[in-house]
Amino acid sequence: MLEIMIVLAIIGLGAFLARRAYRAVSKADLVEDVTELATLMRRTSQRAMELGEMHRVVFDFEKHGYVVEACQGAATIMRNEELNKDPEKVKEQIERAKGRLNQVPDDAFAADPEEAAKKITALSGHHVADRQCVPVSDGVTGDGKGWIRQLRSGRGVKLKEIWVQHVEKSTTKGQAAIYFFPRGMAEKAVVEVSDGETTFSILVHGLSGRVELREGKLEDVEDHMLRNVKGEREAARDGGEAR
Repeated sequence: MLEIMIVLAIIGLGAFLARRAYRAVSKADLVEDVTELATLMRRTSQRAMELGEMHRVVFDFEKHGYVVEACQGAATIMRNEELNKDPEKVKEQIERAKGRLNQVPDDAFAADPEEAAKKITALSGHHVADRQCVPVSDGVTGDGKGWIRQLRSGRGVKLKEIWVQHVEKSTTKGQAAIYFFPRGMAEKAVVEVSDGETTFSILVHGLSGRVELREGKLEDVEDHMLRNVKGEREAARDGGEAR
C-alpha cells in the first residue's frame, strides 16, 4: 500500500509539473501575441498621423487574425456599420442589382458613370461611401513582419471580445474594426485576448490615441468606454457617427 501511494504521489507531482510547464509556454505565447498586437496598434496610430490618412485595424474572430488598413476619401464611421469582406457575395449582389436596372433607359446615367456605379452598388444593398479602406501594402512596421498578423490559435491564443465606440454591443464573432485618425486621436476601444485561462486587455484611449496593455479583464469595460475628455463618466456612448 505504501509503494502504491508513493507511485501515485510521483505521478501526481509529474502531472503538476507538466501542467505548470505547459501553462508557462502557453502564457508566454499569449504575452508575445498581445504585446505584438499592442505594438502594431501604436504603429497604426503613428502611421495615420504621418500620412494624414485614417487607418483601422480589422479583427477577424474566425481566422484569429488582424490586418491594418488605410482609408482614403471623406471617411465617416457609421454607427453599428457592418464590415463586408466577402468579395464574392458583394459581386453577386451587384450582378443582381444590374438586373434590376434593365428597365432603366440606357442613357439614364450616361453623363455620370461614377453615379451609375454608385446607384448599382446602392441597389445591391452594399454600403456606399466616399471612403475606401484597403490593406496596407508596405512592409515598414518596425519588426519586419508586415501589416497582416495571426494569433497563435493553435496554442489556444484567440480573440475573446472587442468593444468599439461606434458599435453599441461588444463583438465576439465575425469582424470588428478600430479606427485611428490623422490628428492623433482614435476610437475608444477594448480588445480582450485570452488563452483560455489568462486574459489580457488592450485599451485604446480616444483623445490621445494611446494604446495601453493590461493583464486581466477590466472590471467595468463601460467605465473606459464612457469616460469623456475630462475623465468624467457620460450617461451614454457618443452619438450617431464619428469622423
